[in-house]
Amino acid sequence: MAKTSELRAYTEVEFAGSDGEGKDRPDGLLYLSARKKKWAAVVEAKVGNEKIPEEQVQRYGKSVRGRVNAVVTISNQLAPLPSHVPYSVPKRLRNGVDFYHTSWASVLTEARLLLKDGDAKREMDPEQEYILEELALYMEHPSSGVQRFEQMNADWRTMVLGLRSGKQFPSSSIEVENTVGGWHQEVRDLCLILSLCIGERVKVRLPRKHQADPELRLRSDGDRLAGSWELRCALLVPNAASDIEIVVDLKSRTVSCAMKLFAPGHRKRASAKINWLLRQLGSVTRTEEVSVRVFWPGRAAPTQESLAAIRDSPRCLEHGREGLVPTSFEVLMIPRVLGKRFAGRRTFVEDLERLVERFYEEVGQNLRAWTPPPPPIDKSESRVGRPDEDQVRG
Repeated sequence: MAKTSELRAYTEVEFAGSDGEGKDRPDGLLYLSARKKKWAAVVEAKVGNEKIPEEQVQRYGKSVRGRVNAVVTISNQLAPLPSHVPYSVPKRLRNGVDFYHTSWASVLTEARLLLKDGDAKREMDPEQEYILEELALYMEHPSSGVQRFEQMNADWRTMVLGLRSGKQFPSSSIEVENTVGGWHQEVRDLCLILSLCIGERVKVRLPRKHQADPELRLRSDGDRLAGSWELRCALLVPNAASDIEIVVDLKSRTVSCAMKLFAPGHRKRASAKINWLLRQLGSVTRTEEVSVRVFWPGRAAPTQESLAAIRDSPRCLEHGREGLVPTSFEVLMIPRVLGKRFAGRRTFVEDLERLVERFYEEVGQNLRAWTPPPPPIDKSESRVGRPDEDQVRG
Protein backbone atom coordinates (compact mmCIF):
# COMPACT_ATOMS: atom_id res chain seq x y z
CA MET A 1 0.00 0.00 0.00
CA ALA A 2 1.35 3.45 -0.95
CA LYS A 3 2.22 5.94 1.78
CA THR A 4 -0.53 8.22 0.51
CA SER A 5 -3.15 5.46 0.78
CA GLU A 6 -5.92 5.63 3.34
CA LEU A 7 -8.10 2.75 4.51
CA ARG A 8 -11.32 3.39 6.40
CA ALA A 9 -13.54 0.77 8.02
CA TYR A 10 -17.17 1.19 9.05
CA THR A 11 -19.56 -1.16 10.83
CA GLU A 12 -23.29 -1.77 10.50
CA VAL A 13 -23.71 0.26 7.31
CA GLU A 14 -27.09 0.41 5.60
CA PHE A 15 -27.96 0.21 1.91
CA ALA A 16 -31.35 0.45 0.31
CA GLY A 17 -32.60 -3.06 -0.47
CA SER A 18 -32.54 -4.44 -3.97
CA ASP A 19 -36.28 -3.89 -4.18
CA GLY A 20 -35.87 -0.27 -3.12
CA GLU A 21 -37.93 -0.77 0.03
CA GLY A 22 -36.11 -2.64 2.81
CA LYS A 23 -32.64 -1.98 4.21
CA ASP A 24 -29.62 -4.22 3.81
CA ARG A 25 -27.15 -3.99 6.69
CA PRO A 26 -23.81 -5.71 5.98
CA ASP A 27 -21.43 -6.19 8.90
CA GLY A 28 -18.95 -3.68 7.53
CA LEU A 29 -17.70 -1.42 4.77
CA LEU A 30 -14.08 -0.99 3.67
CA TYR A 31 -13.08 2.16 1.79
CA LEU A 32 -9.60 2.41 0.28
CA SER A 33 -8.26 5.50 -1.46
CA ALA A 34 -4.82 5.66 -3.06
CA ARG A 35 -3.88 8.75 -5.03
CA LYS A 36 -6.57 8.98 -7.74
CA LYS A 37 -7.93 5.46 -7.26
CA LYS A 38 -10.74 4.44 -4.93
CA TRP A 39 -12.06 1.01 -3.98
CA ALA A 40 -14.87 -0.02 -1.64
CA ALA A 41 -16.30 -3.32 -0.44
CA VAL A 42 -19.06 -4.45 1.88
CA VAL A 43 -18.19 -7.22 4.36
CA GLU A 44 -20.41 -10.01 5.66
CA ALA A 45 -19.04 -12.36 8.34
CA LYS A 46 -20.25 -15.50 10.11
CA VAL A 47 -18.67 -17.48 12.96
CA GLY A 48 -18.95 -21.00 14.32
CA ASN A 49 -20.81 -23.40 12.06
CA GLU A 50 -22.79 -20.68 10.29
CA LYS A 51 -22.33 -20.59 6.52
CA ILE A 52 -22.62 -17.58 4.27
CA PRO A 53 -26.26 -17.49 3.02
CA GLU A 54 -26.42 -17.37 -0.78
CA GLU A 55 -29.62 -15.33 -0.82
CA GLN A 56 -28.15 -12.70 1.48
CA VAL A 57 -24.96 -12.32 -0.54
CA GLN A 58 -26.86 -12.15 -3.83
CA ARG A 59 -29.12 -9.46 -2.38
CA TYR A 60 -26.05 -7.46 -1.33
CA GLY A 61 -24.70 -7.77 -4.86
CA LYS A 62 -27.87 -6.21 -6.24
CA SER A 63 -28.04 -3.48 -3.58
CA VAL A 64 -24.48 -2.21 -3.84
CA ARG A 65 -23.99 -2.36 -7.61
CA GLY A 66 -22.68 0.95 -8.83
CA ARG A 67 -21.77 2.07 -5.30
CA VAL A 68 -19.06 -0.36 -4.22
CA ASN A 69 -16.62 -2.61 -6.07
CA ALA A 70 -16.89 -5.88 -4.17
CA VAL A 71 -18.65 -8.06 -1.65
CA VAL A 72 -16.24 -9.74 0.80
CA THR A 73 -17.39 -12.64 2.96
CA ILE A 74 -15.65 -14.25 5.95
CA SER A 75 -16.58 -17.49 7.69
CA ASN A 76 -15.03 -20.78 8.79
CA GLN A 77 -15.60 -22.13 5.27
CA LEU A 78 -12.24 -22.55 3.52
CA ALA A 79 -11.53 -21.62 -0.10
CA PRO A 80 -8.27 -22.14 -2.07
CA LEU A 81 -8.38 -18.65 -3.60
CA PRO A 82 -10.26 -15.49 -2.57
CA SER A 83 -12.19 -15.60 -5.85
CA HIS A 84 -13.41 -19.17 -5.18
CA VAL A 85 -16.42 -18.29 -3.04
CA PRO A 86 -18.25 -21.14 -1.23
CA TYR A 87 -21.66 -20.08 -2.52
CA SER A 88 -23.36 -19.61 -5.85
CA VAL A 89 -23.35 -16.21 -7.56
CA PRO A 90 -25.19 -15.82 -10.88
CA LYS A 91 -23.04 -14.40 -13.68
CA ARG A 92 -25.36 -11.44 -14.11
CA LEU A 93 -24.52 -10.30 -10.56
CA ARG A 94 -20.78 -10.40 -11.28
CA ASN A 95 -21.08 -7.59 -13.81
CA GLY A 96 -19.78 -4.60 -11.89
CA VAL A 97 -19.36 -6.36 -8.53
CA ASP A 98 -16.58 -8.76 -7.52
CA PHE A 99 -17.15 -11.46 -4.91
CA TYR A 100 -14.36 -12.61 -2.58
CA HIS A 101 -14.18 -14.97 0.37
CA THR A 102 -11.67 -15.74 3.09
CA SER A 103 -11.78 -17.85 6.23
CA TRP A 104 -11.12 -16.86 9.83
CA ALA A 105 -8.36 -19.47 9.88
CA SER A 106 -6.74 -17.66 6.94
CA VAL A 107 -7.00 -14.33 8.75
CA LEU A 108 -5.43 -15.83 11.87
CA THR A 109 -2.64 -17.46 9.87
CA GLU A 110 -1.91 -14.19 8.07
CA ALA A 111 -1.71 -12.37 11.41
CA ARG A 112 0.76 -14.92 12.80
CA LEU A 113 2.89 -14.78 9.65
CA LEU A 114 3.06 -10.99 9.81
CA LEU A 115 4.12 -11.17 13.47
CA LYS A 116 6.90 -13.60 12.50
CA ASP A 117 8.04 -11.50 9.53
CA GLY A 118 10.89 -9.24 10.65
CA ASP A 119 10.50 -6.85 7.71
CA ALA A 120 6.75 -6.51 8.28
CA LYS A 121 7.19 -5.91 12.01
CA ARG A 122 9.73 -3.15 11.38
CA GLU A 123 7.12 -1.29 9.34
CA MET A 124 4.53 -1.54 12.14
CA ASP A 125 4.00 0.99 14.87
CA PRO A 126 4.19 -0.52 18.39
CA GLU A 127 0.45 0.02 18.69
CA GLN A 128 -0.20 -1.86 15.44
CA GLU A 129 1.92 -4.80 16.55
CA TYR A 130 0.14 -4.88 19.91
CA ILE A 131 -3.32 -4.82 18.31
CA LEU A 132 -2.37 -7.57 15.84
CA GLU A 133 -1.01 -9.76 18.63
CA GLU A 134 -4.15 -9.24 20.70
CA LEU A 135 -6.31 -10.07 17.67
CA ALA A 136 -4.42 -13.31 17.12
CA LEU A 137 -4.71 -14.27 20.79
CA TYR A 138 -8.43 -13.58 20.74
CA MET A 139 -8.99 -15.62 17.58
CA GLU A 140 -7.04 -18.55 19.04
CA HIS A 141 -9.35 -18.73 22.06
CA PRO A 142 -12.04 -21.44 21.78
CA SER A 143 -14.83 -18.99 22.54
CA SER A 144 -14.00 -16.79 19.52
CA GLY A 145 -15.90 -19.08 17.16
CA VAL A 146 -12.90 -19.49 14.85
CA GLN A 147 -12.63 -23.08 13.66
CA ARG A 148 -10.26 -25.02 11.46
CA PHE A 149 -11.35 -27.86 9.20
CA GLU A 150 -11.47 -30.77 11.64
CA GLN A 151 -13.49 -33.48 9.91
CA MET A 152 -14.51 -34.62 6.45
CA ASN A 153 -18.05 -34.36 5.14
CA ALA A 154 -20.83 -36.64 6.43
CA ASP A 155 -20.63 -38.77 3.25
CA TRP A 156 -16.95 -39.66 3.76
CA ARG A 157 -17.48 -42.89 5.69
CA THR A 158 -20.28 -43.94 3.33
CA MET A 159 -17.97 -43.56 0.33
CA VAL A 160 -14.98 -45.31 1.90
CA LEU A 161 -17.00 -48.32 3.06
CA GLY A 162 -19.06 -48.39 -0.14
CA LEU A 163 -16.02 -48.45 -2.43
CA ARG A 164 -14.49 -51.16 -0.30
CA SER A 165 -17.55 -53.36 -0.90
CA GLY A 166 -17.66 -52.64 -4.63
CA LYS A 167 -20.32 -49.93 -4.75
CA GLN A 168 -20.01 -47.35 -7.52
CA PHE A 169 -20.53 -43.62 -7.07
CA PRO A 170 -21.07 -41.60 -10.27
CA SER A 171 -19.40 -38.20 -10.50
CA SER A 172 -22.83 -36.52 -10.34
CA SER A 173 -23.73 -38.17 -7.02
CA ILE A 174 -24.14 -36.06 -3.91
CA GLU A 175 -21.56 -38.25 -2.11
CA VAL A 176 -18.86 -37.41 -4.67
CA GLU A 177 -19.79 -33.73 -4.77
CA ASN A 178 -19.70 -33.36 -0.98
CA THR A 179 -16.49 -35.37 -0.61
CA VAL A 180 -14.68 -33.25 -3.20
CA GLY A 181 -15.94 -30.10 -1.47
CA GLY A 182 -14.68 -31.39 1.88
CA TRP A 183 -11.34 -32.34 0.32
CA HIS A 184 -10.86 -28.84 -1.10
CA GLN A 185 -11.41 -27.36 2.35
CA GLU A 186 -8.94 -29.81 3.92
CA VAL A 187 -6.32 -28.98 1.28
CA ARG A 188 -6.64 -25.30 2.11
CA ASP A 189 -6.32 -26.10 5.81
CA LEU A 190 -3.16 -28.12 5.11
CA CYS A 191 -1.69 -25.00 3.52
CA LEU A 192 -2.52 -22.92 6.59
CA ILE A 193 -1.11 -25.50 9.01
CA LEU A 194 2.15 -25.85 7.07
CA SER A 195 2.38 -22.06 6.68
CA LEU A 196 2.34 -21.65 10.46
CA CYS A 197 4.92 -24.44 10.89
CA ILE A 198 7.49 -22.91 8.52
CA GLY A 199 6.65 -19.21 8.80
CA GLU A 200 6.09 -18.89 5.03
CA ARG A 201 2.93 -18.86 2.92
CA VAL A 202 2.14 -22.26 1.44
CA LYS A 203 -0.30 -22.36 -1.49
CA VAL A 204 -2.29 -24.90 -3.45
CA ARG A 205 -0.86 -25.53 -6.91
CA LEU A 206 -3.79 -25.13 -9.30
CA PRO A 207 -3.83 -25.25 -13.11
CA ARG A 208 -4.72 -21.91 -14.65
CA LYS A 209 -8.04 -23.22 -15.91
CA HIS A 210 -8.97 -24.27 -12.36
CA GLN A 211 -7.90 -20.92 -10.94
CA ALA A 212 -10.23 -19.17 -13.37
CA ASP A 213 -13.13 -21.61 -12.97
CA PRO A 214 -13.74 -23.21 -9.53
CA GLU A 215 -16.71 -25.17 -10.92
CA LEU A 216 -14.38 -26.83 -13.44
CA ARG A 217 -12.06 -27.82 -10.58
CA LEU A 218 -14.97 -29.43 -8.75
CA ARG A 219 -16.03 -31.36 -11.86
CA SER A 220 -12.48 -32.50 -12.68
CA ASP A 221 -11.80 -33.73 -9.16
CA GLY A 222 -15.23 -35.35 -9.05
CA ASP A 223 -14.51 -37.24 -12.28
CA ARG A 224 -11.18 -38.47 -10.85
CA LEU A 225 -12.78 -39.59 -7.61
CA ALA A 226 -15.57 -41.46 -9.40
CA GLY A 227 -13.18 -42.98 -11.95
CA SER A 228 -10.05 -43.89 -9.97
CA TRP A 229 -11.22 -43.40 -6.34
CA GLU A 230 -8.44 -40.86 -5.78
CA LEU A 231 -8.18 -37.38 -4.31
CA ARG A 232 -5.07 -35.41 -5.26
CA CYS A 233 -3.44 -32.07 -4.59
CA ALA A 234 -0.06 -30.33 -4.83
CA LEU A 235 1.24 -27.89 -2.21
CA LEU A 236 3.61 -25.14 -3.29
CA VAL A 237 6.18 -24.44 -0.54
CA PRO A 238 8.47 -21.41 -1.06
CA ASN A 239 11.99 -22.42 -2.17
CA ALA A 240 11.28 -26.15 -1.77
CA ALA A 241 12.93 -28.58 -4.20
CA SER A 242 9.52 -29.38 -5.71
CA ASP A 243 5.82 -29.40 -4.90
CA ILE A 244 4.50 -31.76 -2.24
CA GLU A 245 2.12 -34.09 -4.05
CA ILE A 246 -0.54 -35.77 -1.91
CA VAL A 247 -2.60 -38.73 -3.12
CA VAL A 248 -5.50 -40.27 -1.18
CA ASP A 249 -6.73 -43.64 -2.47
CA LEU A 250 -10.13 -44.39 -1.00
CA LYS A 251 -10.28 -47.96 -2.23
CA SER A 252 -6.93 -49.11 -0.83
CA ARG A 253 -7.19 -46.71 2.14
CA THR A 254 -3.74 -45.27 1.62
CA VAL A 255 -2.32 -41.76 1.74
CA SER A 256 1.01 -40.77 0.23
CA CYS A 257 3.16 -37.64 0.20
CA ALA A 258 5.81 -37.31 -2.50
CA MET A 259 8.36 -34.94 -4.00
CA LYS A 260 10.16 -35.31 -7.33
CA LEU A 261 13.75 -34.37 -8.18
CA PHE A 262 15.81 -34.47 -11.36
CA ALA A 263 18.92 -36.59 -11.01
CA PRO A 264 22.24 -34.66 -11.02
CA GLY A 265 23.36 -34.39 -14.63
CA HIS A 266 27.09 -34.04 -13.95
CA ARG A 267 27.35 -37.50 -12.33
CA LYS A 268 27.95 -40.33 -14.79
CA ARG A 269 27.25 -43.45 -12.72
CA ALA A 270 23.91 -44.61 -11.34
CA SER A 271 25.42 -45.29 -7.92
CA ALA A 272 26.74 -41.71 -7.70
CA LYS A 273 23.30 -40.28 -8.49
CA ILE A 274 21.57 -42.55 -5.97
CA ASN A 275 24.10 -41.72 -3.24
CA TRP A 276 23.53 -38.01 -3.96
CA LEU A 277 19.88 -38.52 -3.03
CA LEU A 278 20.58 -40.78 -0.04
CA ARG A 279 22.73 -38.11 1.60
CA GLN A 280 19.69 -35.82 1.62
CA LEU A 281 17.55 -38.43 3.41
CA GLY A 282 19.84 -38.96 6.37
CA SER A 283 17.35 -37.61 8.95
CA VAL A 284 14.56 -40.06 8.04
CA THR A 285 13.85 -42.39 10.97
CA ARG A 286 10.88 -44.48 9.79
CA THR A 287 12.73 -45.88 6.81
CA GLU A 288 10.10 -48.55 6.07
CA GLU A 289 7.53 -45.82 5.40
CA VAL A 290 9.75 -43.93 2.95
CA SER A 291 10.40 -45.25 -0.55
CA VAL A 292 12.44 -44.02 -3.49
CA ARG A 293 11.18 -44.48 -7.03
CA VAL A 294 13.79 -44.17 -9.77
CA PHE A 295 12.96 -43.20 -13.34
CA TRP A 296 15.25 -44.47 -16.11
CA PRO A 297 15.78 -43.30 -19.69
CA GLY A 298 13.93 -44.75 -22.66
CA ARG A 299 11.26 -47.36 -22.08
CA ALA A 300 12.80 -48.83 -18.95
CA ALA A 301 10.15 -49.11 -16.23
CA PRO A 302 10.74 -47.28 -12.93
CA THR A 303 12.15 -49.19 -9.96
CA GLN A 304 11.13 -48.64 -6.35
CA GLU A 305 12.45 -49.81 -2.98
CA SER A 306 12.05 -48.78 0.64
CA LEU A 307 14.65 -46.46 2.11
CA ALA A 308 15.58 -49.22 4.58
CA ALA A 309 16.43 -51.61 1.72
CA ILE A 310 18.36 -48.93 -0.18
CA ARG A 311 20.46 -48.04 2.84
CA ASP A 312 21.40 -51.71 3.18
CA SER A 313 22.15 -52.08 -0.54
CA PRO A 314 22.01 -48.93 -2.72
CA ARG A 315 22.46 -51.03 -5.86
CA CYS A 316 19.08 -52.74 -5.31
CA LEU A 317 17.48 -49.93 -7.31
CA GLU A 318 19.63 -50.84 -10.32
CA HIS A 319 18.37 -54.42 -10.53
CA GLY A 320 17.72 -55.14 -14.22
CA ARG A 321 18.86 -51.62 -15.16
CA GLU A 322 22.62 -52.16 -15.19
CA GLY A 323 24.33 -49.76 -17.55
CA LEU A 324 21.57 -47.15 -17.29
CA VAL A 325 21.68 -43.93 -15.26
CA PRO A 326 18.64 -42.42 -13.50
CA THR A 327 16.92 -39.39 -15.00
CA SER A 328 14.85 -38.45 -11.93
CA PHE A 329 13.73 -39.56 -8.47
CA GLU A 330 10.50 -39.54 -6.49
CA VAL A 331 10.62 -39.74 -2.70
CA LEU A 332 7.40 -41.04 -1.13
CA MET A 333 6.15 -41.42 2.41
CA ILE A 334 3.27 -43.88 2.83
CA PRO A 335 2.16 -44.92 6.34
CA ARG A 336 1.93 -48.69 6.43
CA VAL A 337 -1.39 -49.05 8.25
CA LEU A 338 -4.24 -46.53 8.59
CA GLY A 339 -6.92 -49.17 9.10
CA LYS A 340 -10.25 -48.10 10.50
CA ARG A 341 -9.00 -44.57 11.13
CA PHE A 342 -9.07 -43.91 7.38
CA ALA A 343 -12.87 -44.20 7.30
CA GLY A 344 -13.32 -41.89 10.29
CA ARG A 345 -14.24 -38.33 9.34
CA ARG A 346 -12.11 -36.81 12.10
CA THR A 347 -9.36 -39.43 12.38
CA PHE A 348 -8.64 -39.28 8.63
CA VAL A 349 -8.03 -35.52 8.85
CA GLU A 350 -5.87 -35.93 11.98
CA ASP A 351 -3.68 -38.61 10.39
CA LEU A 352 -3.35 -36.74 7.10
CA GLU A 353 -2.26 -33.52 8.78
CA ARG A 354 0.31 -35.34 10.91
CA LEU A 355 1.64 -37.13 7.83
CA VAL A 356 2.10 -33.94 5.80
CA GLU A 357 3.91 -32.19 8.64
CA ARG A 358 6.15 -35.22 9.32
CA PHE A 359 6.93 -35.68 5.61
CA TYR A 360 8.03 -32.08 5.30
CA GLU A 361 10.10 -32.21 8.49
CA GLU A 362 11.95 -35.45 7.65
CA VAL A 363 12.04 -35.25 3.85
CA GLY A 364 10.79 -32.06 2.24
CA GLN A 365 12.90 -29.48 4.04
CA ASN A 366 16.07 -31.54 3.46
CA LEU A 367 15.74 -32.08 -0.28
CA ARG A 368 17.71 -29.83 -2.62
CA ALA A 369 17.09 -29.63 -6.33
CA TRP A 370 20.13 -30.28 -8.48
CA THR A 371 21.63 -27.27 -10.24
CA PRO A 372 24.45 -27.50 -12.78
CA PRO A 373 27.87 -26.48 -11.39
CA PRO A 374 29.38 -23.25 -12.74
CA PRO A 375 31.58 -23.75 -15.85
CA PRO A 376 35.32 -24.07 -15.11
CA ILE A 377 37.96 -21.85 -16.63
CA ASP A 378 39.58 -23.20 -19.78
CA LYS A 379 43.27 -23.37 -18.84
CA SER A 380 44.32 -22.87 -22.44
CA GLU A 381 42.48 -19.54 -22.53
CA SER A 382 43.33 -18.42 -18.98
CA ARG A 383 45.53 -15.37 -18.52
CA VAL A 384 46.51 -16.43 -14.99
CA GLY A 385 50.26 -17.04 -14.86
CA ARG A 386 50.99 -15.22 -18.14
CA PRO A 387 53.28 -12.17 -18.04
CA ASP A 388 51.58 -8.79 -18.15
CA GLU A 389 51.66 -7.17 -21.61
CA ASP A 390 53.23 -3.95 -20.22
CA GLN A 391 56.00 -6.01 -18.60
CA VAL A 392 56.68 -7.75 -21.92
CA ARG A 393 56.96 -4.41 -23.76
CA GLY A 394 59.24 -3.07 -21.05
